[in-house]
Amino acid sequence: MRPKPPAVTIYPWLRANLGPHCLAPLTGSDDRALLAAVQIVEQWSYDPHSDVALAFGAVVRRMQPKCRYLAYHAIAHVMDWSNRAELWDRAQLEPLSNVPRCAAEPHEA
Repeated sequence: MRPKPPAVTIYPWLRANLGPHCLAPLTGSDDRALLAAVQIVEQWSYDPHSDVALAFGAVVRRMQPKCRYLAYHAIAHVMDWSNRAELWDRAQLEPLSNVPRCAAEPHEA
């Protein structure tokens, strides 16, 4: 059986790691942008080219600022906790403040 794409599994993963109400602030546009962003992360995991990182940044910037932390955490859903800061930086996204920790996030991340 082929694994499901990250856009199918991201919401249960975010709820498990950030709480059942973490998706409440998402609008319809934020929802679509988050799903696109997580699929771009999957592409970047195979092809870490700057163009792919910039595509991630372009999509994340379409989200409300208060929802962008979900895209930050979604990077770990596809890759690893340590990849979040690298992709965020390469995507030329502004640093986030007051990002809630994921339940499964290692303390050194």
